Amino acid sequence: MKFLLVIFFGIAIIGISSAYGYQEVSTSDFKVVNSLGEDIKSPVVDQQLNLQTSLKNSGDKNVNWAYIVQVINSDGAIVDLNYATGSIVKNQTLNAALSWTPHTRGNYKIEIFVWDNLRDINPLASMLTHAITVT
Repeated sequence: MKFLLVIFFGIAIIGISSAYGYQEVSTSDFKVVNSLGEDIKSPVVDQQLNLQTSLKNSGDKNVNWAYIVQVINSDGAIVDLNYATGSIVKNQTLNAALSWTPHTRGNYKIEIFVWDNLRDINPLASMLTHAITVT
């Protein structure tokens, strides 16, 4: 009986993920860059940073997306939350980026979400997490 329940929930989760487009968009190549797209290796206070991720539509149809970036300080407080929306055609790869200017030095966690929109919040890709240190 337990075996059947595990199979049922596994199929249900896979079905829900597929129904909402999960994994239709893959994410990779997170970078912290300046406005010219050049890598920033050692971010400093009051420097504008662009938090950039490559999005690839691996599905067979055009997809609308919302790119959400959340910055969390070492105390666990959200210090910045921003988003951009757009669409990506099948087999297209593009770079999505949002800017953030840190006003305090420290260690930060960057969480990146790619959803279908801001209303339904169905994930199109797995959440990404990165850490950066601002001096």
